[in-house]
Formats: sequence, structure tokens, C-alpha cells
Amino acid sequence: MTVAEWLQQGVSALSSGDMSAAEEAFREAVSADPDNANAHNNLGFVLAQKQSWQQATIHLRTALSINPDSSMAHCNLGQVLIATGDTDAGMQHIDRAVEADPDNAIAWDTLSRFRVLAGDFATAEYSAQRAIGLAPRQSSFYVRLGITQAAQRRFPEAQRQYRTALELNRLNSEAWAQLGITAFLMNNTGDAIEALNHALELNPADHNARRHLALARLAQGDREAAIEHFNYILDQAPSEHGSRLELAVIYIAQFRNSEARSELDKLTDDWQSSPRYQFYNALLLKREGRSEQAIEIFSALASRKNDYQSKAEKALASELQTHH
Repeated sequence: MTVAEWLQQGVSALSSGDMSAAEEAFREAVSADPDNANAHNNLGFVLAQKQSWQQATIHLRTALSINPDSSMAHCNLGQVLIATGDTDAGMQHIDRAVEADPDNAIAWDTLSRFRVLAGDFATAEYSAQRAIGLAPRQSSFYVRLGITQAAQRRFPEAQRQYRTALELNRLNSEAWAQLGITAFLMNNTGDAIEALNHALELNPADHNARRHLALARLAQGDREAAIEHFNYILDQAPSEHGSRLELAVIYIAQFRNSEARSELDKLTDDWQSSPRYQFYNALLLKREGRSEQAIEIFSALASRKNDYQSKAEKALASELQTHH
């Protein structure tokens, strides 16, 4: 087979989701022509999907050494570098991707995604709009634009983007998830639950959608449904510490103290340093008869500006009154 045929076979395998077959085809393409930048880029992309970061980096850098203006190689290498912790260098490559080919819609979409994560919402929104201008039938690009607008708390605008995404593709689970999340943030619990259920029917592994569904059910007063969803998440992903803390808070509200303590003690140091953890940990310490420790934590929270300062002040006043 020729290099072009191996590349086509690899692209077809990618389209069908067969990563192993795609990797094999792209390796054959590289063997057939070691100086083919597209072959190295495509192989690097597949290796990155498998999180074989070192090998992916080698092939993507090889692609750029052959063709320094390869927009997709810059885009792919940028994502690998960010995934491996070199964010600044990664963003430079993604910026270079849109400079090398301003008509690369995928590069604009990628730039938008990472600018959201960096908190640069204006650039993220502009980049998402550029991607849509180049590929106006691509459902996922409207989701990205909606995310940039939701990050700026422009929820009605964001919802319009998600609905456009669903008009283009009713099976876009991320569009349903984001539609539900924004509905929840707008205190529209009924619509949130409906959209999030659609998202989970399409993608049961979407932990973010499930976490927001749990919160929406909790807002309706259905604690048991919320507990069930949080436990599902933690069974699948024990490192989802945000869900673990939410579960502990529900247990505290139900006076299921031993279960709450079990969940709180599993949180990492980073999570245990948060004001939310500290406040609920102090409440639980009080119930466990360790009032001095609880007072110490309440005092620390009350003495500095944070989301739980006011609650800590009230809890501290109550605790001190009890002890006098």
C-alpha cells in the first residue's frame, strides 16, 4: 500500500473509533515514508489519545521539524504539552496553530477550550465564534461558544448556543449536559433535571452532568436520589472529591455522622484546606464531642474573608454561648 492509502485507512479507523487499527495504519505510513509530516502528526495524535505522551511528543515534534507550519501538528503538540504540565509552551503552540492556518476550525475550537480554562473568556468567545464561522454545521462548536458565555454568567445566551447545537445534533450529550447545568445555575430545576437526564441517557459516564443532576435533585429535597448519584460517581471515579464532599454534607444534614466522617477523611489535603470542608468538618467535630477543635476552626474561618465567614461567626457565637 502507498503512504496515502495507509493514511486513508488510518483516518477511516479513527472515524469508526478503532484506535488500535488507526495506530497500526499510521505506523505503516511512517515506515513507508519517514519524512511524511502528516503521517507523524496523525500517529502522534493517536498516541496522545492513548496518553502515550512521550511517544506522541516525539512524532509531533518530528512532524514540525519536517513542516514547521503544520497547523494540526502545532495544535496536537500544544494539547500534549498542556496535558503533561507545560501549559505555557502548550498555549504557544496552539496560538501558532491558528496563525499557521487561520482557516483551521479545529485549532480555533482548541484555542477556545484552553482559553476558558485559563480564565480568558473574551479570547475564548472570539475563538469559538471563529470556529463557527468556518464550520457553521459543527454542533460541538456551538457548545464551546455557550461554555464561554456561561463562564461570563450570560446564561440565556449560552442556552441559545446549546439549543442550536441540539438542532444540529440531538445526540450531542455535552449540549444536553451544558443546557442542564445552565438551567440549574438559573434556578430552573425542572428543566435542569430533564436536560441532564437526556445527557446521561446518551453518556452515563458524564460525571459532571451526574453531579449537577444530584445537586438538582437535592434542591428539590430528594436527598436519597442525590446520594445515589454521588455514590455512583464515586464508585466509578473515587478521585471525584467534589462529589465526595457534597455527599458528606448530605450525610451531615441527615445526622449520619459516621458515614460523613468516613467521606471527609478520604479527601485530599487540598480539599481539606477549603473553607467548605473546614466548616462542615467543624460541625461534625462538635457532634463528635470535640468542641475545642470545632471552636478553633470556626474562629479561624470567622477571622478571614471567605464564603463561610458569616456561617462560622454564627456557629462560633452559638458554641461559645453554650460553653458559658
